[in-house]
Amino acid sequence: MLQVTQAPQAPVLVQQRFSILGIASTTYAGRTLRLTVDGFYTTNGPVIKPDGTWQVDFLFQQTGNRRLRIAVGTDSTEIIIPVVDSVPQTRQLRFTQVPTRLQIGQAAVIEGTATNFPDGSALFLRADGQFELARPIVRLGKWQATIGFNQLGKRTLEIISSDGKNRATAEVEIVAAPPRPPRLSFTNPPQQAKVEETILLTGTAENYNDGDQLVLRVDQKVELARPLVRAEQWQAQTLFRQTGNRLVEIIGSEQDKAQTIIQVVQGDTGFKVLPRSTWTGTPTPTSLPNLQPKGITIHHTFLGNALSPNAAIADEVARMRVIWNGHVNGNGWLDIGYHFIIMPSGRVYAARSETKRGSHDVVNDGLGVAFDGIYSSVMINSQMYNAAVALCTILCKRYGITDTVTPIPTPTADFGTRNLPRIMGHRDRVATECPGSEGGRTVRLPEIRQAVNAQI
Repeated sequence: MLQVTQAPQAPVLVQQRFSILGIASTTYAGRTLRLTVDGFYTTNGPVIKPDGTWQVDFLFQQTGNRRLRIAVGTDSTEIIIPVVDSVPQTRQLRFTQVPTRLQIGQAAVIEGTATNFPDGSALFLRADGQFELARPIVRLGKWQATIGFNQLGKRTLEIISSDGKNRATAEVEIVAAPPRPPRLSFTNPPQQAKVEETILLTGTAENYNDGDQLVLRVDQKVELARPLVRAEQWQAQTLFRQTGNRLVEIIGSEQDKAQTIIQVVQGDTGFKVLPRSTWTGTPTPTSLPNLQPKGITIHHTFLGNALSPNAAIADEVARMRVIWNGHVNGNGWLDIGYHFIIMPSGRVYAARSETKRGSHDVVNDGLGVAFDGIYSSVMINSQMYNAAVALCTILCKRYGITDTVTPIPTPTADFGTRNLPRIMGHRDRVATECPGSEGGRTVRLPEIRQAVNAQI
């Protein structure tokens, strides 16, 4: 039995003396070992001690993987020893600058050293054993990279050599960022407003670009307007149809918004428009085009079985839903086509949001107001007439319409450009019998124009 128990584990230098230890059967005690190098060169080695141990002290004169055979009697063993001119320098990667805590979404520069790596060596920076973050390049024994994370928690970083043989690890904890002060604000918002009264809301939009679109919302659900930023300012006209303390928000994103409370009180007049929420909980789709009304188009819904002037609100709510269903599921529109509907009771219901373009006279550059029922030969009642005058007066004041009787050049769907008043009938723009007899006599259109004009 002949066995090596200790030999060099790394390359040795030319002419570097080293030792090999071993053990042999005690029957070989006192015998001399024979050493053969590369199968050619043989020399005597040391004598085996009484306890069977032995030690060879040796050196090589030439480089290469040198094969050393050790033998005694009929037993032998062989080892390979790399011999080099110089010992390769050990490569090592380290982190030298790593934040212990980093806010989510925040960028940070991390640095480290790359000992004995040549310039231009590519490294891999990895997170959690799977996500590659960067591929830094070694420069003068150093490396650096910029990182950022979008998930909370402790993250393990690794810097790895391209062959995977060298690596170092570090940990960074990703924490939530503190709330950022909103960049949006209201400028002197009114503490109080009246129902159906138009108010102008203004504010600032710090670091927003011209043309960026914001959302003005009330009670966290109903969109009022979509103002555009101009010189880091915004403004929007709006109104409220329900009393109470109303939460108004200007929104750039869910992370950037400003809020104010406006108390809405009943106005001096008894006239009011029942809000859309009276008959549906679904708001007008925000995807519809915005509208800046140029006029008002009068319609009749052309639905039979009109309600009695004494009908209950519950019956009118059901009627509104019938009209909505016909427009959406029948006509394929995204919402009810009119902006307001006047019931035989004289009650007025808000339909499509007046901030959005309607689907009522093809051109749709104005507001659509419809009397519910068929008025091809039957005249609207006095309640409907009075409601129409009150509603159109409010709308004209709201949108700056100062003359409702003088015809002006107006685009139509079927007749080219016509001279029409700012309050017109559906049939003035489209080849249809709506809203009743020629000239709007059955819906008292000339009288409505004159009455509204007298009040504005």
